[in-house]
Amino acid sequence: MKLQEVFGNTYFVKGGTNTGVYLFENNDALLIDPGLSGLRPKKMLEMFENEKIRLKYIINTHEHEDHYGGCSQLKSSDGDIEIFASEDAKLFIERPDLFSNFILGGRSNKFLIAKLSHRKNESVLIDKTISEGNLNIAGEDFEVISLKGHTPGSVGILTKDRVLFAGDLLIGEETLSKYDFLFLQDVNEYLNSLNTVQLLDFDYLVLAHGKYVLDKHDAIISIRKHREAVHKYLNQIRENLKTPMNIETLLKKIIKENNLTYNYKEYYFFRTSLVSFISYLADLDEIDYELKDSDLLYYTKTK
Repeated sequence: MKLQEVFGNTYFVKGGTNTGVYLFENNDALLIDPGLSGLRPKKMLEMFENEKIRLKYIINTHEHEDHYGGCSQLKSSDGDIEIFASEDAKLFIERPDLFSNFILGGRSNKFLIAKLSHRKNESVLIDKTISEGNLNIAGEDFEVISLKGHTPGSVGILTKDRVLFAGDLLIGEETLSKYDFLFLQDVNEYLNSLNTVQLLDFDYLVLAHGKYVLDKHDAIISIRKHREAVHKYLNQIRENLKTPMNIETLLKKIIKENNLTYNYKEYYFFRTSLVSFISYLADLDEIDYELKDSDLLYYTKTK
């Protein structure tokens, strides 16, 4: 494990979830998304000790365990470490049962819990909530950007080196080409967030899940491909709902038409996204529903 320089005082550590690192002049460190608990936080602490770096702050871009899971393990090494997240993210981070209940649509069960968490994590408490705008930490300014859509609490962090950490707004092209049915809780907010980043003044974007750091040009290309992926599925849903059908039948068709692989967790992630897409089209007044033969059927409205 080693620090990968992006620019200036901004670095990242490669992993299943790439972790941002900002080094202050006194060698104190701010982490962005520490990743899961287990071996990774332990190795990170060893690396910091060898480099005489003092971990002082952690920012979580959003409320998914693969981003915040290592927080409690890191904080146990030094109780003075401050952990930050948005207000919405704080709610789900401190109450992870709410996320599993939300995904399932009711009280969660052992099947989903087993897939969502492979480790027995200690609870994570957020010390300070952050919101869009300037964030001053230890005399240095960072910009917090609201990037809702993937989750309600998603934010991006822009360092003074013009390096953006955007959470799961974008995924690596190698992943997007295989799994383009994105996990979205609000399609409209997500599309707005893509527009926000496209207009943002930055030089580099560090993907949370990807092999490469993107420059602004490549980031804009990636934004276009993510936007195209969203519209691809919107069009599929519009076309399929020319014949009224229920959620489960529509989801089955979406999975088959796109050769999507899934397990128990991913099925419900796909279902969550599908509901979000339907809600978006309903807001546009493009679809309606009917109750028929003990079923709830959605259909595309004719113009």
